[in-house]
Parts: sequence; C-alpha cells; structure tokens
Amino acid sequence: MTIVFGLLSAFSYGYADFVGALAAKRIRAVAATTYSFTVGLVLAIVFSLFIGAEYSAQTIQAGALAGIAAAVALSCLYAGLAIGPISIVSPLTAVISAIIPVLVDVASGQELSNFVVIAVVLILIAVVLVGFVPGQNVKLPSPLALAYSVGAGLGFSGIFLFLDSAAADSGLAVLVVMKAVGLVLLIGGLFVLWLRAPKKAFIERIADYKLAGLLLLAGLGDVLGNVTFLVATRSGALAVAAVLTALYPVGTILLARVFLKERIALSQGAGIVLALGACALLAIG
Repeated sequence: MTIVFGLLSAFSYGYADFVGALAAKRIRAVAATTYSFTVGLVLAIVFSLFIGAEYSAQTIQAGALAGIAAAVALSCLYAGLAIGPISIVSPLTAVISAIIPVLVDVASGQELSNFVVIAVVLILIAVVLVGFVPGQNVKLPSPLALAYSVGAGLGFSGIFLFLDSAAADSGLAVLVVMKAVGLVLLIGGLFVLWLRAPKKAFIERIADYKLAGLLLLAGLGDVLGNVTFLVATRSGALAVAAVLTALYPVGTILLARVFLKERIALSQGAGIVLALGACALLAIG
C-alpha cells in the first residue's frame, strides 16, 4: 500500500509541478500558487465530505504548520522552475525534501529492513542522477534558482513531517486546514507585494482558458499528491513514503522532454532505471 500510494503521490506532484511552472512563466509565482491553492482547498473540502474529517487540536496544529510550509514550498518551487532549468531545479528540491524526513524517521526509532535501507539509498542516488546533466552546453541554474530550490525542499520536508504528525483517524481534516492556512498566507504575501508596488495588479487575472487549465491541473495534482501521501504514511514508514514521493522529478522531466524539448541525458536515464529497481527492492522488503 505504501509503495503504490507513494508512487501515485510522486506522479501527482510531478505533473502538478510541471504545469505550475508553465503557469508561473505567465504570471507571478505567488499568484500562480494562490490560484493553485484555491483549487486545492475547494477539492480538499469536497473530498473530505466523502472521506471524512476530524478536527482535533493536534490535527489543526499539524495542518496549520503544514500550511505555512506549503506556502513557502510551492512559491519557491514555482519560482525556481520558472527560472529553470526544470531538469536540475526539480531533482534538487526532491533530494532535500526526502533526506530530512528519512533522518527524522530513523532518529525517532523507526526500524527499516536491510532491503528498505538499500532501496532508500538507491532512490536518493537515482534522484541525484536524474538531476545530473553533463556537458558544456548545459544551462546551469542561477544562484537565485538554487536558493528557490533549497527553500522549496525545506518547505516540502516540512509538509511531509507535519502531515505525518496528524492523528491517524483525522481523515482529510489536516489537508483542509493546510490549504486554508496556506491560502491566507499567500493572499497576505500578495498584499505585501501590492503595497510595495501599488501600480501593479494585486493578483494577475486569468487571461485565457489555457492559463486557467494549467492552474486547475496544478491544484488538482497538488491535492491528489497530498491525499496519496497521507495514505502512504498511514500505511507504512514516513521514510519510505518520503523517498518514493521524491521520485516526482521523473515525471516532471519526462513532461519537460516531451513539451519543452529539454533533453534527457544518459545519466538521467540511468537514474530512472535505478529508481525502478529500487522500487522493486521496496516491494521485496
């Protein structure tokens, strides 16, 4: 169960990040994130009506902290991906987001089998390989893009840790609180930006159906990634769920290759194969 839903989470985050990055090329990253969060909040509320939601004090606290982390993570990620290149920014964020939950899980006493430990290490190596693009003509990320990647990675690790700390019987309550808090913070961020430059629009309007489609897909992918990650952590170890979710750059890079013609290097292909082998090890372990 953990493996299946961890991979579903990675897939959902991967395509959400890709379309979110495309949207952030047309409007400010914080505006794109705000629209995406609005979609995500509506979907989280709708899903909670069917799945259930229990708003205990522990869950509300976890959701609020996750919302703060999410607002930082997605704003930084969309900004970093918009600067690019996607094939480096995305994997760097993923590695940082996976390492911290693994360390926390192990430090808290979670026992992992030898197969699982080997698979976790292989997946982290695979993510690094997926992000490694050799060659003299390769576009390297700017210092600003690297800073956004680190900020996004820390934010995502916070999301994983706080979602995992919610009560197991809380349903989607933690997700609803996370989206609501994150949306409030994003609107506050837009207000601050508007005060600094009042001649600019408070939030860019959705100019056409293509932009609207990108934002809807980003919001849908993000909330599906959250839901499947919750299921993965509630059925298994946080470390396993986190490293599987960290495979999301594979989907992002494949989409970038198809739609943006960003080339996939031999090392990236090796990383994808290694990731598949690691998933097989997880299944055995």
